[in-house]
Amino acid sequence: MTIDHLFMFIEPGGPEIDALKRLGLQETYRRAHPGQGTANVCFGFDNLYLELLWLTSEAEARCPAIERTRLWERSQWRALGTCPFGIAFRGDLDSEGAPAWDYRPPYLPGGTAIQVATASDDPALPMVFVSPGHERPIEWPPARRGTLQHSGGWGEVLWVDIGLPSRAAAAPPLRTVASASSPLRITARPDGRHSLRLALADAQGQHTHTLDLASTGLGHWRVSLIDETLPARSWQRAWAALGLTAPDGLMQRLLDAWAEPQRHYHTQQHLRECLALLEPALDLAQHPGEVELALWFHDAVYDPKGKDNEARSADWATEALARAGAGSAVQQRARALIMVTCHDAEPTDPDARLLVDIDLAILGAEPARFAEYDAQVRAEYRWVPGGLYRRKRKEVLAGFLAGPTIYGTGRFRERFEGPARENLRSAG
Repeated sequence: MTIDHLFMFIEPGGPEIDALKRLGLQETYRRAHPGQGTANVCFGFDNLYLELLWLTSEAEARCPAIERTRLWERSQWRALGTCPFGIAFRGDLDSEGAPAWDYRPPYLPGGTAIQVATASDDPALPMVFVSPGHERPIEWPPARRGTLQHSGGWGEVLWVDIGLPSRAAAAPPLRTVASASSPLRITARPDGRHSLRLALADAQGQHTHTLDLASTGLGHWRVSLIDETLPARSWQRAWAALGLTAPDGLMQRLLDAWAEPQRHYHTQQHLRECLALLEPALDLAQHPGEVELALWFHDAVYDPKGKDNEARSADWATEALARAGAGSAVQQRARALIMVTCHDAEPTDPDARLLVDIDLAILGAEPARFAEYDAQVRAEYRWVPGGLYRRKRKEVLAGFLAGPTIYGTGRFRERFEGPARENLRSAG
């Protein structure tokens, strides 16, 4: 079986639609589903498409002909803890040992039947069904397929990863279906949230970007596009700027450190976000090699209970630089830049201001990403009692609001100052 499309429930006209467009994705088509009580907007890739689905009529979605799909319950995933996803295949469920029933939605011609997995009666699991269409989007008539995502440089989706709460991810019927489709991965999320990741390939079939969507406490989806080529590009650029050769294996050791299990915010996600912010701002750096390398190392050592993370990270950086043959001035600049991320003093050096602005850009992120960040920080400090954590967290956030500005460079202040203050006030 191959994946035909994936759906995820959003609120009518939700911000996720514009978020995808801002990332460079092209809307392929929209459609209403009379009698089913839903409507959609679809983003097509060469081999499958992503469908953002929303409820238009509770009465239709809960009528006897539709009720068993549990679409209404899925649309209420925020309140009910149900699964907002659907996985449509091209193939046959019965042949894969997945019992199914025939669903005949009113909007399809001639009572066309759709196979729906019986296991999908449990709304905590994705709705698994067979698509009534059997063509890949690249094979659709031109009027329907448009340009797909070719203008963004993307062709096929290489694999799909669906993140589910642990109980749902372990459900045997879901595992059976996933094993029948190699591009589909099911990941257990201990935080109980839902996520969807699509590996996007360029015209040559190379995995260049990952479309990453994750549910947040706000009930919306955090939408981001991960540039898979960025880490290697950044690493090579930093050492080239220093005129040095990186020690063998160091980049991978750093990436492994950023992926340690005690991390929830201080992860590769944060590192990639920092590197992505620096890339178009390198013209602001007086010593770009030191700034970029400092970002790689600034949370390389991270123990949520530790008091010397920055110092130990700086030690690692200076030791690596010394092994690579860097002079003492380069080592000292890199150490100072890492230590400024303690955020215990106002940075005065231009490079330090740039690095701190990048580190604090998360405060001015879109509300869904800020909500995710807030939850990630709480997860790192889950050992702190709730009342104490809320009091200390409020003090930290109020400290950022207390100053005349949060950001030290004009470029970051213009982009992030207003949103950061809105996020901090709402969190406080």
